[in-house]
Amino acid sequence: MKRELRKSLKLKRKAINDKSEKDKRIIKLLQSNIIYSKSDTILFYACLEDEINIDSCIEDALSLGKKVALPSCINGYGDMDFYYIKSFDDLINGYFGVREPNINKCKAVTDFHNCVCIVPALSYDMKGYRLGYGKGYYDRFLQKNDCITIGLCYSELITDSLPVDKYDMAVDYIITQDGCIAVKK
Repeated sequence: MKRELRKSLKLKRKAINDKSEKDKRIIKLLQSNIIYSKSDTILFYACLEDEINIDSCIEDALSLGKKVALPSCINGYGDMDFYYIKSFDDLINGYFGVREPNINKCKAVTDFHNCVCIVPALSYDMKGYRLGYGKGYYDRFLQKNDCITIGLCYSELITDSLPVDKYDMAVDYIITQDGCIAVKK
């Protein structure tokens, strides 16, 4: 069921109109979010071509002196850690061709105090559950680490409910181009 849903949502996301403008609105709403602005550390993701492009947000956080980290996949079994970066020069191509921190150059994040994790997804439901790419990287990470989570998603891909497994982790907030949704847990 999730496989077919993933396939249709990927097609729907590729067909989103005014993607660049919507990305800018989502970033602006994220940056104006009080939880985000008061955080010391932001765990970002390195966007894929059709995901919400948050590169300018990463650059802005770095220029503001925030601690910025991106994930590095440890293996193909859903395990990942976050590593601090100082610039995009600290990134290399990793698993699945996704930009990741060079772990030989970057320091691992071990303190998640006052930390926000920006969580990518194909879709979110109104309970904060996400449909990702099916490997469970973020679910495994979030089960082990306590931080505030913000999901980014186009409003066209928000749904009332998604299929949920017992290991799926819901985010605390969802930001779309139309606003912020506080998830009730």
